[in-house]
Amino acid sequence: MKKSLFLISVFIIYAIIVNTYPVVTQWDMSVIEVLQRKFEHIPSWIPVLMDGKLYAACIVLPLLVGIVFFFKETLIIDIILFSSSPLVAYVLNIIIKNLVQRPRPPIELQFAVQPSTFSFVSSHTLVTTTLWGLVIYYINKYCKNPFLKYTGMAFGVIWILFAGLSRILLGVHNPTDVFGGYLLAFIMLYIYISMIKIIGGKG
Repeated sequence: MKKSLFLISVFIIYAIIVNTYPVVTQWDMSVIEVLQRKFEHIPSWIPVLMDGKLYAACIVLPLLVGIVFFFKETLIIDIILFSSSPLVAYVLNIIIKNLVQRPRPPIELQFAVQPSTFSFVSSHTLVTTTLWGLVIYYINKYCKNPFLKYTGMAFGVIWILFAGLSRILLGVHNPTDVFGGYLLAFIMLYIYISMIKIIGGKG
């Protein structure tokens, strides 16, 4: 409990710093411009994948597979915790966005996608990291086939990293928004995994 409260405090301090000091936003703009130039040869449809059917599939499919697996193993608590994680992350994101009310990067840095909501934190980064962080945890815990285990975990890590990078390349989020999404997701994962270890794994 104390560690969870400490991590939450760190996130709150981070959010205040990001939203208070203009130098942070200036740094964000510089990083976006550098990364967009560095990856300008990449077709725009690649980062846009995070806004399409593939993004939805990478939420729905692991949820369905996880629920079926936990049901067969009669891991009812795990079903509840795992299936609730993306919804909790999404709702938390909406609350934080409306509390912080940080503007998106300038319109001239955005392309292909132009969202109208606030910027902090990145919902794609938060939801993806929370869900796939749990997927990686469960794969490592239950998968016996080494090939499937390491392939699944590697895909999860790559997909999590892609979630954050794509938001910056599209210019729809500041790097500090993305880092905030990762930070909050890791806090959620710490809390969720702690709960799983205490009350999960039971019929």
